[in-house]
Amino acid sequence: MRRQRTKPTVFLTALLLIALTGWHMTAWAAPSGGGATWPGYIPLQPALVVNLDNPRRAQYLQLNAQLYVETAQEAQLVEHHMPVIRHHLILFFGGRDPELVQTAAAREQLRTEALETLRRVMTEHTGSPAVNGLYFTGFIVQ
Repeated sequence: MRRQRTKPTVFLTALLLIALTGWHMTAWAAPSGGGATWPGYIPLQPALVVNLDNPRRAQYLQLNAQLYVETAQEAQLVEHHMPVIRHHLILFFGGRDPELVQTAAAREQLRTEALETLRRVMTEHTGSPAVNGLYFTGFIVQ
């Protein structure tokens, strides 16, 4: 009687699929679920990538950010309205002069103005500003 061998690649592929499925579920879990505590941060995922206004060549801004909320209710509002938030951030950052986003002072000014914009937009859509802070975790001009 011959014993059938299990191919290591089949085992590794199955293990990889299980790991990726677990990662996918973790990455898209609602911020208010399963042990999340507030106040807390909600990542803006995926990173925003916008065109900058450079007539000589294509130039882009890649922005990673975290939105700070103080309650689970605010977290739910932010999660539900994430497409609106992303839309307004793309409109806010897109088309800017690349020279005007290079300095730390300019980035801080942009952060403050973007937060004010988000709070106004969220108030219009939900009756609550919901977002209490906006923090850049990555800011790449290329």
